[in-house]
Amino acid sequence: MRYLVSGRRAAEIDRYTIDEIGVPQLVLMERAALAVAEKTASLIREPERERILVVAESGNNGGDGVAAARILHQRGYRVEIRTLNGISGQTDAYRKQVELAKKAGVPFADDLPGAEGEAGSYRVIVDAIFGVGLTRDVTGVQAEAVTWMNRRKEEGACILAVDIPSGISSETGEILGTAVRADHTVTFGYEKIGMRFAKEQCGAVTVAEIGFYLPQKSASDTEGIYYTYDPADVSRLLPTRSAGGNKGSFGHVLVVAGSEDIGGASYLAAAAAYRTGCGLVKVLTHENNRGMLQQLLPEAVLQTYGGTGDEGEEDLPAKKELGWADVIVLGPGLGQSETALRMTGRILREADCPVIADADAINLLAEHTEILMETAGRRPLILTPHMLEMTRLVERSGHPSGERLEELKRDRIRISEETAGRYGATIVLKDACTFVTDGSDGYLNSSGNDAMAKGGSGDVLTGVIAGLIAQGTDPSGAARLGVYIHGLAGDAARERLGAYSVIAGDLLDAIPDAMRIKS
Repeated sequence: MRYLVSGRRAAEIDRYTIDEIGVPQLVLMERAALAVAEKTASLIREPERERILVVAESGNNGGDGVAAARILHQRGYRVEIRTLNGISGQTDAYRKQVELAKKAGVPFADDLPGAEGEAGSYRVIVDAIFGVGLTRDVTGVQAEAVTWMNRRKEEGACILAVDIPSGISSETGEILGTAVRADHTVTFGYEKIGMRFAKEQCGAVTVAEIGFYLPQKSASDTEGIYYTYDPADVSRLLPTRSAGGNKGSFGHVLVVAGSEDIGGASYLAAAAAYRTGCGLVKVLTHENNRGMLQQLLPEAVLQTYGGTGDEGEEDLPAKKELGWADVIVLGPGLGQSETALRMTGRILREADCPVIADADAINLLAEHTEILMETAGRRPLILTPHMLEMTRLVERSGHPSGERLEELKRDRIRISEETAGRYGATIVLKDACTFVTDGSDGYLNSSGNDAMAKGGSGDVLTGVIAGLIAQGTDPSGAARLGVYIHGLAGDAARERLGAYSVIAGDLLDAIPDAMRIKS
């Protein structure tokens, strides 16, 4: 497990390490510069010929870059520094690093290379303009420098960012006016949460340990601190299998999914629950889906509605199904009919086991938030919206901000935490970087890839989470681990099939690979 921090918390950690622990700022800067220098050197193939350029502003991020240039120069690399001087004043640490670099003989200039031949002659360009403290749009000479660096990247230069690409919000990942498109980022101490939401801008991220101390606060003080999983966490967190167990030992999943016109979602969710290890899956779906499910998933118990002469649909699912289930999947492909609404209300009002509401169930609940308010806290509830579904849920819930999609992107963590608290639920906000919160802690996912951006992927995720809950994993923990396993399955599927050809069914086939990872 790795921690990630907000930009504000990163600044607090830096201050605490310097002011309270007493580690000199220049010591931290030298360690940071060493990490940048070593990464930069690894990108150079011909040190005697290839050139390195450090583009620096006059703050502490610029000081890191200047110090890295000095270290590279000392090691014999062809490096030079271009300073922007777009900030009024210089930090003491930056001023000291410039003094040291000039004494060491590092070439300096006060403008960017103008001639195209010279501009295109750098193998590596180091972005040391802005760090994690940036909160305003990038303008003026700094914006010109960002544009210049991005153009060099298009021409073949490798861009390495110091701590975070200039122009990226360390809090949200938002592009502040314009931003550097880095190939590599060396960040210090902890990855910043904004970097998870700006993966394309950051490129490959290296987290360098430079000697930070986390402030000693109460154990409950986690504001600005989040976490993600690594492959070793899978073995640690998977539910234990009993050698003497049977299908009852490993849990019952009820999947209420699939409508008259949409059947595949019920199959994907049910099959994923089985693949994740649960003992028995029952699918409650429309009669039209019977043949498909009997052929594709004969392992599932099947109950249908909507056939000729059916009566009592208003009582579905029956009390015996609700009492049988250890966890209920509600919503994939369910539609938004009156029958779907009745089933959604009945399950949330009467089920005692955890419920995972996905897809159509979320859209129904967005229109009928009184069901959520009435049943909040009655049983563990997991809501798994994608970004657009989340905007519907938020806008129709009386949320005071009435956020739309772009506002959600900028403030997804706060909105998710508030929504989780409002409904006593765990929120799984699905996106390129999925965020999971129960209102008290936050998980940012680090697995998965763009090949998974296909219809049905979310149905598989819902089934994975249900399979983990059925085997005894606590619901919030199952949401976090399920998201990570789902992403690992996507990574395995992409490795086998490429970025273009993965479909949701391939994720089912890759779940075993994801769950066999050992520490």
